[in-house]
Amino acid sequence: MDDPAAQAARAQAGKDLETIVAKILNLLLNDHKVYIVRGNDQSLSAVLGASLAKQVIDYSKLPVKRPCDQRQIEDYPDSDLFVIYKNGTDWRVLAVISCKVSFHSRHTMVTFWGLAIRVSSNMKYVCVTEDADIHRGKRSELGKSCRESTAARRILESFTARTYVIKQYKSPENPQLEEDVRHFLEGLRDSTRRSRRATPCFDDPNVPNHTEYCPSVCPLDELYFDTLRWRDEAFAEK
Repeated sequence: MDDPAAQAARAQAGKDLETIVAKILNLLLNDHKVYIVRGNDQSLSAVLGASLAKQVIDYSKLPVKRPCDQRQIEDYPDSDLFVIYKNGTDWRVLAVISCKVSFHSRHTMVTFWGLAIRVSSNMKYVCVTEDADIHRGKRSELGKSCRESTAARRILESFTARTYVIKQYKSPENPQLEEDVRHFLEGLRDSTRRSRRATPCFDDPNVPNHTEYCPSVCPLDELYFDTLRWRDEAFAEK
């Protein structure tokens, strides 16, 4: 049986990662009317109001057919964080973020919901991971690269919009977090933007055993640019 203390520590690490990801992205994106919110009624209501929060939750539920009693119900996906654009009466759920400190065979849960959301809505479903094993001196759960990949990486590449790797901040209060945000924003103002994107702020590819990036697996930095693109695409369709 799993040790309750170890189980509680893993749960807290997962919550901390959600808070860290939300904090970074909110610092970067709130000025663009984009908000990263935990996927529960209380958190969504605080940003959107109760009525709109209920609409978002209802929209995000997926139909589930139960063979035992032949009824169709609605179930909530694995949705740690919502990426929401709201400007006056205009709003969109742009993406759902699943945060995983590590996978340890749970990548199948992420990809199941990624596939389910893909076929039922126009929301993006993405994953953010610390790939924590590399910080314990082990190999990456994503493999060395696209060419030398693991099953987890291949499935994530197929059934999520993208997987983003984040450095291990350990705590939402880590002063390095806001320092990295400052460097990122400075980079946006720098005319050499292309070279800035080649050196991520929110991940460290020099950690031993770190996986190689590819179009589907990239540093968290790229979620900023992806989110703004998804916002523009959503309203170009109107």
